[in-house]
Amino acid sequence: MKKKERVEAVFIILHYKNINDTIECINSIRTLEDKNYKIIVVDNNSGVEEDDRKLKTLVDDLIILEENIGFAKGNNKGIELAREKYQPDFMIVINNDTLLTQKDLLKRIQNIYKEHPFDALGFKILTNEGDSVNPFPVYDTLDKVNKAIDKSEMLLGIYNSKFKRFLLRTYSKIKRLIKKPSHLENADCFLEDVALHGCAIIFSKRYYDKYKDCFYSRTFLYHEEEFLNYRRRKDNLKFIYDPNIEIFHKEGSSLNYDYNDDLYRKLIFRESNILKSLKLLKEVMIKNKKI
Repeated sequence: MKKKERVEAVFIILHYKNINDTIECINSIRTLEDKNYKIIVVDNNSGVEEDDRKLKTLVDDLIILEENIGFAKGNNKGIELAREKYQPDFMIVINNDTLLTQKDLLKRIQNIYKEHPFDALGFKILTNEGDSVNPFPVYDTLDKVNKAIDKSEMLLGIYNSKFKRFLLRTYSKIKRLIKKPSHLENADCFLEDVALHGCAIIFSKRYYDKYKDCFYSRTFLYHEEEFLNYRRRKDNLKFIYDPNIEIFHKEGSSLNYDYNDDLYRKLIFRESNILKSLKLLKEVMIKNKKI
């Protein structure tokens, strides 16, 4: 049997159509001082052969999926290959719209693990908007989940009605004039037993050895953080946040919306998947089962 190559870290990047972001993300990894890492890109059925040819020249492994299977399952495919092929110390799962900012990142991660052996580790997330943060504000009680479901159903009702959309536009314009939008902030100190943002998360070997799927695979998009946090609490896992490791996330949740039909199709798609994830989370919490 062929001996597995010893690798310190494997970066898992889920790619879908935005090739420029993905290449920029890969290039930021290539600036690391420690070169004992591999890069796996999972193409979530983008369907652009030219882009896949480019990616093959830039990464160690490229997985091309025959259908778009969503965030959790897509990342799990990359993690499965990394486990089988490399058995790394750390799986570093990052969005394709993120950029590494510290050349000594792998050394920092190793030092953190020596002092605080973790199952999962979260970054300080730098953004232009200040919306992506750690610790991540999750819905961690059934009451919060029920309220989130009610809100999601209300928004879907608005997005599907032209008259209600008009009222929403008017309300949003007035609100922006009266009150500037507030932004969340990363914690400025080391924290344990916290929920972590899914745009950039580091799983240790001790975590991925415990679970076949690092992410709960029944979701398609949104609220993966809640399922990870549920697993953390249920199985008494060690999730930590350390502001000494940083990553830049291009995409903030605050968008300057241009209200048109195309936007509302996107909003309906997003809110529909949010609602599905929330209902699944409610089901898991009520049954109080392991995932």
